[in-house]
Amino acid sequence: MYFAVVKLGFESQMDSDQDRRELKQLAEKIRVKFKVCAAVYDDRDIGAALAITAIGSSSERIDQTLDAISEFCESSGYGRVESEQALVDHFEALGDFCSLDE
Repeated sequence: MYFAVVKLGFESQMDSDQDRRELKQLAEKIRVKFKVCAAVYDDRDIGAALAITAIGSSSERIDQTLDAISEFCESSGYGRVESEQALVDHFEALGDFCSLDE
């Protein structure tokens, strides 16, 4: 199994409560449509952003899902995805990380 953690940054800023509501609605639509965890990432330096996590049986499947989410965001009308930071790794990597703490 593989996991992914992604931050999608948008061109538009979250200047108003309406913008925040629209971004929260977009996160909810992504959760329902793609069966992932999605939340609004509020960073004044970056502006409007979503944090998304997903799991899948292969890195290719996760990459396909993340590409589809990016396209969905672009077509949603909220704004163009300006930046995308992603980490995709195998669950065994988490075990290696945890063993370093011991």
